[in-house]
Amino acid sequence: MELTVTHVVRKPLSFSRSDAPSGSGPAKAALLPSTIATKPSETVQTAPFSFVDSEIHLPQAASDSDHKLSPDTNTSVKARTAHSILVVEDDPDIAMALQDLLEFEGFHVDCAQTCSQAFSSLEQNAYHAVLLDLGLPDGDGSSILEKLQVSRPSLPVIVLSASNRDLGPLRAYARLTKPWERAELCGILHRAIGTTSSSTVS
Repeated sequence: MELTVTHVVRKPLSFSRSDAPSGSGPAKAALLPSTIATKPSETVQTAPFSFVDSEIHLPQAASDSDHKLSPDTNTSVKARTAHSILVVEDDPDIAMALQDLLEFEGFHVDCAQTCSQAFSSLEQNAYHAVLLDLGLPDGDGSSILEKLQVSRPSLPVIVLSASNRDLGPLRAYARLTKPWERAELCGILHRAIGTTSSSTVS
């Protein structure tokens, strides 16, 4: 079944000098609503639209998400100029405290709350160090350390955990027991990356 939609194209109306109001000044065109009428010069255009399953399917306009900018023209994306740190911590309060501390030190910080999020971030980004909690909701944080020692052995991993359990053959750059000292953590992190602290943290 086809549904025909009619488009009426109206040509400009013409009027003579006699249509203008009388007066001593120059003649002016005056059109009142009562004087507008359908003219024989009107033309009619029709365009068919498909009618399927009781729905009219019209062409869809492109959404903003369909328009992709190339890296050369997308000025909203800026390259990271700071050293990047991945914080793997399931406690949101501790993660926020670490993020605030490290950003104050001049680092760029990403946070992950699970092993899955951590692996995804590590696959998509390059980091200069990882702060790792061992007790995560979906697994043991030591699995992250184990894989990093194989795939990125030069990446410093600093373990932050309330547990003192033995990690076996796994070796972290450093290990701090919660609650950790802010100054000690910043000092270890700067040494691991080879940077200097931009502030005095106590």
